Amino acid sequence: MIIERLEDGAVTILRLDGDIDEQGIDELRMSLMGCIHDQRCNVVINLTEVKFVSYMGVGVLVERLRQMRAYGGDMKLVGVNLYTERLFRMVGVTKVFKTFATESVAVQE
Repeated sequence: MIIERLEDGAVTILRLDGDIDEQGIDELRMSLMGCIHDQRCNVVINLTEVKFVSYMGVGVLVERLRQMRAYGGDMKLVGVNLYTERLFRMVGVTKVFKTFATESVAVQE
């Protein structure tokens, strides 16, 4: 997985390219921990180029979201595909994440 990190004011944007599978989970976990360590707890994750998210990947997202909210931050998702949307429904986390169509809208909200 390739993760590009950008800063837009107080918001950190992570653009993911690849699957959030066994290998991608560790990279995602480390990138999100890096944001928390840098006190950049308002994060937008762009999933446009992600075709697959594992159950464990959802767990990592939820775990890091809780940590970010504990520090007064938030995590927003962009470009959630139909597969991931269905997975979120099955796991019961659709109301946990705020999803947006574009990065610019997510950053402004």
